[in-house]
Amino acid sequence: MNRLAVGAVLVLLAAALSVGYYLYERPKTIRIVISGVTLNVELAETAADQQRGLSGRDSMAADHGMLFIFDQESYWSFWMKGMRFPLDIIWFDSNKRAVFIEQDLQPCASEQCPIFTPPVKAMYTLEANAGFVRAHEISLGDTFIFA
Repeated sequence: MNRLAVGAVLVLLAAALSVGYYLYERPKTIRIVISGVTLNVELAETAADQQRGLSGRDSMAADHGMLFIFDQESYWSFWMKGMRFPLDIIWFDSNKRAVFIEQDLQPCASEQCPIFTPPVKAMYTLEANAGFVRAHEISLGDTFIFA
């Protein structure tokens, strides 16, 4: 009987941990609209999420992206170390207006990866699949909204 009780407790504990991970650890995803295009974006709000970014993933769906939300405007730098697919990166100011764009950034496997820094302060940064900017004619001054 004791083995049965211990087994049941272990099963319940595993289920609780799974539910807890699902509720609290899964990435928060929202929708934004930019130039009439809706993207499902994973939010990178914490320092750990921002440091990890999209690195280590093999790909991303065409209608997805990652939105980095910083607590203040600054010269937020990005690199492609650990990436496995190319990206377009768009920096936005606190008014959600595009202030800098880098296109078709290729993955970097070396220790000397280029660092991309906007010439103006930004508060949000959007990572999208390479070709997104060109395909949707995104340009400086374009804005996004939360949908």
